[in-house]
Amino acid sequence: MRLSSLHPIASLWLITLFTTTVIHGKPELFPSAIKFGANDCSFCHQTVVGGTALNERGIWLIDERLRRNALEIDVDWLHERGEQADTNRIVEIESESAAKTASPSKVKRTSSESERVPMDYSTNWGEWPSYNGNLQAQKYSPLPYIDATSIHDLELAWVWEAKIDSGPNTTGTTRRRGWGGQPFKATPLMVDGRVFVRTRLSTVVAIDAETGVELWEFDPETRLRPRPAMFGWTTRGLAYHEQSVCVEGTPCERVILLTSDGWMYALDPEDGDVISSFGNDGNVDLTQGLRRPLDRAQVSWSHPPFVCRDTIVVGSQTNDMSQFQFRDSDWRQNLPVGDVRGFDPITGEQKWVFKTIPQEGELGVETWGNDSWRWMGNTNVWSTFSCDPDLGHVYLPVTAPTNHMYGGDRPGDNLFGTSVVAVDVDRGTRIWHFQITHHDIWDYDLPAPPVVADIVVDNVPRKVVAQVTKVGFLFVLDRLTGEPVWPVEERPVPKSDVIGEVASPTQPHPTKPPPYELQGLTHDDLIDLTPELRQRAEELVASLDLGPLYTPISLRGTVLSPGIGGGANWPGAAFDPVERRLYVSSRRAIMVARNIPIARRGNEGEVPVTLDTTPSEIPYRESWRLLSIEGLPPVNPPWSNITAYDLDQGEISWQVANGVGPQGHPLLANVKDQLPNLGALHANPGILVLPDLLIMGHGGSPSTLKALDKKTGAEIWSTELIGAFDSPAPISYLLGNQQFIAIATGHPFEPARISAFRVVVGE
Repeated sequence: MRLSSLHPIASLWLITLFTTTVIHGKPELFPSAIKFGANDCSFCHQTVVGGTALNERGIWLIDERLRRNALEIDVDWLHERGEQADTNRIVEIESESAAKTASPSKVKRTSSESERVPMDYSTNWGEWPSYNGNLQAQKYSPLPYIDATSIHDLELAWVWEAKIDSGPNTTGTTRRRGWGGQPFKATPLMVDGRVFVRTRLSTVVAIDAETGVELWEFDPETRLRPRPAMFGWTTRGLAYHEQSVCVEGTPCERVILLTSDGWMYALDPEDGDVISSFGNDGNVDLTQGLRRPLDRAQVSWSHPPFVCRDTIVVGSQTNDMSQFQFRDSDWRQNLPVGDVRGFDPITGEQKWVFKTIPQEGELGVETWGNDSWRWMGNTNVWSTFSCDPDLGHVYLPVTAPTNHMYGGDRPGDNLFGTSVVAVDVDRGTRIWHFQITHHDIWDYDLPAPPVVADIVVDNVPRKVVAQVTKVGFLFVLDRLTGEPVWPVEERPVPKSDVIGEVASPTQPHPTKPPPYELQGLTHDDLIDLTPELRQRAEELVASLDLGPLYTPISLRGTVLSPGIGGGANWPGAAFDPVERRLYVSSRRAIMVARNIPIARRGNEGEVPVTLDTTPSEIPYRESWRLLSIEGLPPVNPPWSNITAYDLDQGEISWQVANGVGPQGHPLLANVKDQLPNLGALHANPGILVLPDLLIMGHGGSPSTLKALDKKTGAEIWSTELIGAFDSPAPISYLLGNQQFIAIATGHPFEPARISAFRVVVGE
């Protein structure tokens, strides 16, 4: 609880006991709590953030409430324990009546600023200070004022439109520089009344959170340099850091930017000026500092940095085809390293490196056969991270090694590829790991951070992380040890018939929770909405290999269900810490992938590569594409879903199709009136969780912002958006008596935009 910015979002100070009891704090109680010496939520909770468990004082107050049959938890009872109020603490309540009706009112601290409590990076105080809302990647806001009733009063407050990132014809970003056709995918931050957003061109903009007026813009001129690798001009977000102890002459707060081409900046949130004491005159070159330098032509940084405690954690997005950069020499000579790093947020100094491919003498090196650990690349974290700041653990969703669909050059399980890894955030040392996919040859990398959650299993409190995957599995792991909460079975999977490939004989299958997507493919799964569609689906797969999940990529072509884009992807999951429900969006985008032998030049002309090929030559190139019938997936719907899990039970609470879908498609004309909701094609939006609702964007013409009932998944409201929506999660924040929802839109050929909607309380 940051008393310097306290307001009655504290009315949502939820004490979740590991029973069925939920105690709701009331704002009028906080002045007396502060008088007694409360600096933060640890006055009654076990952490400064609150919400997870009660300390001895908090338990005593609950017991007293029950013993007295009282309706409120009045901290004045503490005098019976011999605790005396601190009369030096004075707070002001703007309106007692406003507080008692749970309307937003201002509580301000008049004590010394030197008593500032460190920023907890939570959404408890009406802000959105971290990319996923809080450090736990929950995308949850406890703000109560937008609910199933008031959502119908939601009005458009403002729309911000980028000046520099106004589309592909922006000065310095012409087609000759390779625009790349990327939508605007940012999730903004909101801290201290300002919305901060990174555009596709790596500029940073500060916007007045109430009016939408642009306050400043910082341009690192990434747009004037070559197109970044992978997805080029694309973006996800920023990080914000506040010092626990201010250093004289240095701003206490800073916005942390990673440009797409590998420069890290620290900016003053007041005016956007570069903080020159950070790094080398205000920036850090991310291509330096690893066991081999990174090539900007092979690596990009589209996702945000991540601040946990006093460390900036940084991953990277390596080129999935980096093995082809040296076709005329040894392709292994400089594959991009995917190691994760920690930096000092004040100085920019590199504090540690966690090697995602273990080196000689390190744990897991034996899982890289043929000494492939010496030269192997990728195995990076291109998504973002989550952490438990109390434990000091940062959780890494690590991706697949080079080459994503052929592993003959890297026999073995290949740790820490496609694994969840817990790392000490202060030192960068491994605490535990759990490998989701052994010897990944499907590009089934982990696309999103594990959600940090406190749940109750068989009446026992459990601290867990919940990892969504491209393959449709939800892995729930103890976040102290990495052990599965429910049994995970190593089940046999098919062998590879590709010469040189030795697929893992087994893969992990969680017994609970059940999967949220179609896994593997049989003829029974093919679309049968009409006889014509069924026949065309049969013809489409007749020459391809079908099979269960983890059927290896073949030379003929293997149908992947889910495809390499998921399942779930980078928008990830969201979690309600009060009801302990997890929500995930997913898509059913079926793909075909194959390994194609590469011909090599010799005295007798071009011949296919064989096992006798020298190690410097690549035996196969990978190929993949969507499998469709005039745009329709060849399997039965729903083609995208929203799934709700009861994490206490490890069961699906409900699952609904994500929208009506392409019911007007010409191939469905004869059955249009008989169709259920089909689910939007290729959709897996980020989800914002509120106490009463799920909020998300929905692509289409027009794109919309929509609200679902949390208990059933039924859509109860929607409104049109300006611009085209892709996938990013909305955010929610509080200013005075207004609760806002803000969301990004922007088609590849239109400006980047943020639209903010609001409900005004008390009108």
